[in-house]
Amino acid sequence: MAQPRIAYLLKKFPRLSETFVLNEILEQERRGTQVHVFSRRTPDDEPRHAELARLKAEIEQVPRKHALNPWEELFASPDGAATTLAAIREILADNEVWQHPRLTELLGEALFLLRRSRELEIEHVHVHFATDSAITAMLLSRLGGPGYSVTMHAKDIYRTAIRPELLQRIVGDSRFTVTVCDANVCYLNDMLNEAARTKLRRLYNGIELESFEVPPSQQRSANRVLAVGRLVEKKGFDVLLDALALLRDREIPFEATILGDGDSRSALLAQLEELDLTDKVELPGALPLEEIREHMGSATVFCLPCVIGEDGNRDALPTVLLEALASGLPAISTPVTGIPEILDNGGAGVIVPERDAEATADALAQLLGDPIERQSLALAGLERVHRLFDLAKSGDSLNRWFGEAIRAEVCA
Repeated sequence: MAQPRIAYLLKKFPRLSETFVLNEILEQERRGTQVHVFSRRTPDDEPRHAELARLKAEIEQVPRKHALNPWEELFASPDGAATTLAAIREILADNEVWQHPRLTELLGEALFLLRRSRELEIEHVHVHFATDSAITAMLLSRLGGPGYSVTMHAKDIYRTAIRPELLQRIVGDSRFTVTVCDANVCYLNDMLNEAARTKLRRLYNGIELESFEVPPSQQRSANRVLAVGRLVEKKGFDVLLDALALLRDREIPFEATILGDGDSRSALLAQLEELDLTDKVELPGALPLEEIREHMGSATVFCLPCVIGEDGNRDALPTVLLEALASGLPAISTPVTGIPEILDNGGAGVIVPERDAEATADALAQLLGDPIERQSLALAGLERVHRLFDLAKSGDSLNRWFGEAIRAEVCA
């Protein structure tokens, strides 16, 4: 049986903070799926993960609007312009419902992708995040292109700017829509209409577990706290710094590293100075995955005190928390969205209240001072991540769903 030909349509690829996308594509390629990646924007100038070298897929940049010629794309359609124009007329009539300010720009991208998907014989399009890339995939499908599916995460679900009627359209028109935790499913079931709910499935992000195995000979530090993530509000690193200051005031020995970069970097550096923690905490910036693995293999405790941002944005299922557990690193986090599903509601890690520096400091002090508890949590975390968050298992489910979606489209 021929393997499917899938296109991933993404805002930017590759992206250092979105290891889950790279992992997923590599797993699909491992199963024989032919993948082509469309990146709608130029990737950022940032470090690249070494795993990118394993990628077989071509990464094609979608031309920006000033370089696109929608008329040329329109009349290049083998079905003739009349059919495509009729579809565009229906789409534009719907814009009153969508109220999308960039609809014509996204239509231009969809026309380009219509031609390229036919040239490449693409059978299905997959998108991460139900934002403009998902709208473009939906427009492509309505123009006569391949069907699409979406993986929904958090910023595309919870932000206050999200419009439920548009989300219903994206999910309802998809072949299927994945979301990454049960907490998301519960939230979305209250937002979506009945037709869209039938398309919704939960699939945990998986990681390549073997790559995070720590050699038995590797020694862990006695008192090193590690945090990893983009330096943005929802990660709660300002809370972590306040907690670390409390540890210092209690004369509990520690050193801490926060890996990542982002919009909050200058504010966090200023907070470090204000708390007089510059001799105990380092922020070396964003690092590729192989260096993050080294940090996870030598740290004592992992802490990711996630919060719900002012605009409603939050983490759904933080990949770095899965990676920490797979590294045998005991973890502390908060009850935000799918995090209790990772930490087994406290059975495979410590859960502290959101935005509570005192409770975070207490949890850090307890784990730093109790190697037996650290070992117990590490073993529980390893068992849980191997049982629920194995990339091979999630990749198998997604691969099967791609095949079902393609067969359904052929039969339609």
